[in-house]
Amino acid sequence: MLEIFYLEGQAIKKAEPQELLKIRRKKLWINAIAITPEEAELLKAAFDLHPLTIEDLQHTLTRVKAEVFPKYLFCVFYTIRRMAHPELQEIDFILGNNFIITNHQQELGSTEELKTNSKKLFSLLSRGADFVFYHIMDKETDQFFSVIDYLEEEIEKIDTLTKRPQRGLSLRIIEIKRSISDMRKTVAAHREKITSLAKGERRFISKKARPYFRDLLDHSIRIADEMEYYREAINGTSEAYRSSVSLHMSEVMKVLSVITTLAMPITVISSIYGTNFKILPGAESTYGFWVMIIMIMLLMLGLIYFFKRRRWF
Repeated sequence: MLEIFYLEGQAIKKAEPQELLKIRRKKLWINAIAITPEEAELLKAAFDLHPLTIEDLQHTLTRVKAEVFPKYLFCVFYTIRRMAHPELQEIDFILGNNFIITNHQQELGSTEELKTNSKKLFSLLSRGADFVFYHIMDKETDQFFSVIDYLEEEIEKIDTLTKRPQRGLSLRIIEIKRSISDMRKTVAAHREKITSLAKGERRFISKKARPYFRDLLDHSIRIADEMEYYREAINGTSEAYRSSVSLHMSEVMKVLSVITTLAMPITVISSIYGTNFKILPGAESTYGFWVMIIMIMLLMLGLIYFFKRRRWF
């Protein structure tokens, strides 16, 4: 689906895809959601896009990039969705002198905001297409901070639970480690490409917009630093959890070992008196059974005293 917005005088107007060739010289923002091959060909014809750019628009999981073509700048970045199980979503940008194309598979909060806020879109587009690019990137970069805050709370919760291992806690730690690892790789690539946009001489990034991209770079560096911190934090939590599980298992094995040891006298004595010999000491006595019980109890008490002296429990 193509949503086309263009600057006309002092207002933002919306156009249909079939009108694109007529208005392509105006200041444009084209928002593509789950682009079809036909829509990609329309954009190719309108803006003379390279076949490799068209190929990247139609495929997901493209690596983060910022490539300059003769008539436009093509960038691939990622945003993040959902809190409990963070999911990276690709956003493609095609930035020309008078137009910007955004391409993504699902609706984004930043693009939804611009579509419903004509004044904001007018303010950005009148300053240049690169300001629309910055605004969307800034809003989607902030999504990483929200997820980081959520992960911080989750790590703190896990820290309080590591002293008492629970079923499923190990799996949750693995999920958080995987999420942080994926985010770290993406953010590191973002930082590299945004640096080239903020500090390099990019033809399609105006001098007026570069300070804003430097601010975006600061955000990316901060996110990368925080991701490194939380990577170490979750690794420490994971080690603490494994130590807690190991200690818990050690305590369980100690208790089981003590129980087994205490049961040995009962097993030995009862085995002896369970044999089929005709003559056994005390077998004919009225108090033989109780004497055997007393012997077992004394042996058990003796073993408990011995364990206490050794501080084995």
